[in-house]
Amino acid sequence: MPLMDGKVKLVTKDGESFAKMKQGAPYFRREGVARDVINANDGEYAFIEIKLK
Repeated sequence: MPLMDGKVKLVTKDGESFAKMKQGAPYFRREGVARDVINANDGEYAFIEIKLK
């Protein structure tokens, strides 16, 4: 869950994409999607990630 509005860069085996994040709005990714999540903002950015197994 994003702790502030912002955007992240997602790098996967298929390339790069960007995702806009909204403070407090939950999001999810499908199981098994390998990716790097990179801060794409001018300053610090924070979110909480929970992985279900």
